[in-house]
Amino acid sequence: MKKLLLVLLISIPFTVFGQDISGTGWMFYEDNGSEKIILFEPDGTFTYLNVINHSGNEGIVFSQDSETWTIDGSKVVISYTNGYMIASMTINNNGDGMSGTAINLAGLVINMNAKLIK
Repeated sequence: MKKLLLVLLISIPFTVFGQDISGTGWMFYEDNGSEKIILFEPDGTFTYLNVINHSGNEGIVFSQDSETWTIDGSKVVISYTNGYMIASMTINNNGDGMSGTAINLAGLVINMNAKLIK
């Protein structure tokens, strides 16, 4: 699965058409030092790889129906594990970056930035 994800990231160019992020890949940077690659699937789910993660899940790919996203204009809402953590992001005017905040059920707040993988 990891090899497939890496091949897709290298071989498929990702572009944003308007504010649609379906089928694109993004590198996410969290203020706690964690980094992940998120692929936004056309069916409203997403797949992600923890590149750097202090919780022990580094290098693990997650892809489940409980990982969902929605978009409304430039506002993106990302729901991890049936809402355990919710991220609210805003896409920039160029369509190649987004920033926002995530909060989990325990109340932990994380600031996040993302760059479109081109």
